[in-house]
Amino acid sequence: MSRFTNVPVAPPHPVFGVAEGSRAVSELGWFVLARRWLARGRTGDGRPVLVLPGQFADDWSTAPLRRLLSSLGYQAYGWRLGINIGPTAHIIGGLDRLICELGDRHGGPVSVIGQSLGGFFGAELQRRHPGAVDRLITLGSPVGITSPRQSRGGRYYEWFASEHLPEYAFDLWTEAPPLSIPVTSIYSRSDGVVRWQACLYPEGPLTENIAVCSSHFGMGFHPAAVYAVLDRLAVPVDNWHKFVAPKHLRAYFPAPNYLADERPHRSDTGPVSAAN
Repeated sequence: MSRFTNVPVAPPHPVFGVAEGSRAVSELGWFVLARRWLARGRTGDGRPVLVLPGQFADDWSTAPLRRLLSSLGYQAYGWRLGINIGPTAHIIGGLDRLICELGDRHGGPVSVIGQSLGGFFGAELQRRHPGAVDRLITLGSPVGITSPRQSRGGRYYEWFASEHLPEYAFDLWTEAPPLSIPVTSIYSRSDGVVRWQACLYPEGPLTENIAVCSSHFGMGFHPAAVYAVLDRLAVPVDNWHKFVAPKHLRAYFPAPNYLADERPHRSDTGPVSAAN
């Protein structure tokens, strides 16, 4: 969906990668302490939210976020498809059945949150089932990836390539058209797994990019990322507007600082692929 002209064809700096585990643990602790504050004054009114895990993760990895959403009155769902190894027939078929089941149960569209590789599946749900998804929020999803080498998960993604459906080969998935629903990418310039530039959507009336200072693995429960998720879920689709951080919290949401030749460019088709 977005393309950068000068993104190095390499993973992020090794320092960020080495620190991923310890940062994620500290972010989970911070989330536990901030949970009550994050929940203050919010309500989900029973709306359905589907949360999709990242590569090699399952519903356990999204449990902290789903528990918070449930406590606020959302109907939060995991995908119930086991470990995410990519677009296999089991996963694509299971998601098709799940989105139809949730639509029938709630009588309307579902909001989707996808972490990393899960973000691509969220986009596919809208493409395969127009009208079934009212908004998509991605967490560290390299939606604009142009090479598997821009993610540390790229080589591992290829381990299961033989099990992936042919139509979801890397070069084919990158040609998927953009979405026509509100889409939000939450990303971190200190992401240790994927190049942050590859996580950006092109500028447009229904697209936005929100920067946080998070690890890749901890983005699903990093307090600033969760704050942004809750804010985006609360915005009515028929009056959707872009995220603006409150003045007292702006230090937690760094302003974009793209180089002039690194701004994402809009195109008729763009890379929507999976490398983590």
